[in-house]
Amino acid sequence: MKLQAYKVDAYVAALKPSTAPALILIYGPDQGGVRETSKTVLKAFLGKQYDPLQSVSVADTQLAGQAGLLADEAAAMPMFGDEKIIVVSGGGGAVPEAARVYLETLNEATSKASLVVIEAGNLKPSSALRKLAEKDDRAMALPCYELEARDITQLARGFMETENYRIEAQALEMLAARLATDRGIIQRELERLVLFKGPLNKKDPAGMITADDVELALGDQTQAGFDKLIDNVALGRLDAADRAVARLSEAGTPAAVALGPVRNHFQTLQLALGMMEKGTPQNQALSAFKPPLHFRRKPKVEEQLRLWSARKCARALSILNEAETACRGAPPGLSQAQAGQALLRITRAAKL
Repeated sequence: MKLQAYKVDAYVAALKPSTAPALILIYGPDQGGVRETSKTVLKAFLGKQYDPLQSVSVADTQLAGQAGLLADEAAAMPMFGDEKIIVVSGGGGAVPEAARVYLETLNEATSKASLVVIEAGNLKPSSALRKLAEKDDRAMALPCYELEARDITQLARGFMETENYRIEAQALEMLAARLATDRGIIQRELERLVLFKGPLNKKDPAGMITADDVELALGDQTQAGFDKLIDNVALGRLDAADRAVARLSEAGTPAAVALGPVRNHFQTLQLALGMMEKGTPQNQALSAFKPPLHFRRKPKVEEQLRLWSARKCARALSILNEAETACRGAPPGLSQAQAGQALLRITRAAKL
């Protein structure tokens, strides 16, 4: 069966062994979201205090020439606990055939005790694995797409509530602007923010996350790296932009992930330029940037307003959108090259 992306979180939260399908396919361009959803499914199916022996990990390469391996693993009962989960990393190679064999050989005992979870990349609707999971009543396909700003704020607010924290509106706005669109990266940054403030017990009074907390905890790494890249690209500094891409990659942030923040900046830059072209003073047009620009960055953005026009921004956004589409589902090396090429194309255009 197929589930719409916005229903995935609610479906996983309500998952129980008694109602779970025999197979869950988790796929999409948001690989952090795929992994986080898989972890949540595992805990929902086995319980938070499950025994590690109840979980078996299988790489897609292990299924080559062993189409019956998933079925065999599912039929083998765990030494501890009543349920068992088999997590398959990757959806390529022999995974579609192994999943088909597993579903065909299901019996009542196996279907109630075992669950196969497949963590795949971005799959086209025509892929054999998606078609299998979407059409079989004993399977469920869960898509994971990159988050929009509204989704990020909801995720951040919900996470803070579970940690017994509230968050100011300005701090939430800053988070949405600073965080990437990959759920895995978002999760790590939110955890880092809570560690910065200090974990709270449920019995403690609720804590408060402020804009200063966000700036101090996250501003020194995540957004700082994005800001350097964005400003170097928008100012036409080719060598500096190339180095900024390399630094982000070395820190574990692929160039494809940086496309989102760069796109958000150029959308706001286009908005500010459009306001100025209609007669709005530059200082007022700068208010389009949310959260407000840091005083050290403001002169750089003012220079960008002189280098760019709304029309040039539209072309840059077209390049970014094409790059984001091309990167979805592409191998990491190819995705890195495509994203880097797009960013450098825009950098060269800044001073034309």
